[in-house]
Amino acid sequence: MKHQQLTHELSERAMLYAAGALEEPELSEYSRHLAEDDCAVCKAEVLESEAAAQSLAIMLPMQTPSGSVKQRLLAQVDTARQTERPRPAERRMPAFGWIGWLAAAAALLVAGVFVNLNLGLREEVRSLNAEVVALESQITAQRTLLVSLTSKDTRVVTLGGLSSTPQAHGKIFWDETAKVWRLYVQDLPTAPTNRTYQLWAVPATGNPASAVVFNTDASGSYMTELPEPAAAGTIKLAAVTEEPSGGSPLPTTTAFNLLGTVQ
Repeated sequence: MKHQQLTHELSERAMLYAAGALEEPELSEYSRHLAEDDCAVCKAEVLESEAAAQSLAIMLPMQTPSGSVKQRLLAQVDTARQTERPRPAERRMPAFGWIGWLAAAAALLVAGVFVNLNLGLREEVRSLNAEVVALESQITAQRTLLVSLTSKDTRVVTLGGLSSTPQAHGKIFWDETAKVWRLYVQDLPTAPTNRTYQLWAVPATGNPASAVVFNTDASGSYMTELPEPAAAGTIKLAAVTEEPSGGSPLPTTTAFNLLGTVQ
């Protein structure tokens, strides 16, 4: 069976195979998998593990392998000790078998560092690619918004501060094509407890219509996008008043916090 993507388990199996630490029958099955299944994912990982074991031993810092790799390696070392004890006449000779196992262990540790580093880099690349996609989406949205705000079909209603908030100001960008109002408010203090702000669309005749109930943040700012109020063609003024929490069907005061004329 061919694998579609690399996993931590597949990486460890490739490391063990490259270091000659796979036991039968797993060794035979893995060799068959590489040869007959022609799994590109596992083949590539084996090549990387072999390269790491051969050429990166002096380039990467030694780190502890995962628990499963360490246990399997130590088990094979223990087996070698039990089955290949030297004869009395050979006890003075260097333990070449041990040297081979130590070399394999060192290569396996280096391979583990390399594979973990490789997996970390791949994950970082995926994360960065996702961030790039998100940023491109944001840039596209900002460009679309800029085109809308500067379009000849967008009317601008300037809101000036009155009453107790003369420093406040804002704008309504009225996109007549999309039938959308984009409200931007600055320097309007947060409404007191149990109070809120309400934007009204005021027609030439008749009662004002509520456009949105809102409150500003700690910096006195607020922005939102809302549907164009009903009977848009008759609107003459846009006004903001302070109302009870949750808003009111009609204004409860004539003290405007913000007021603008619709041209």
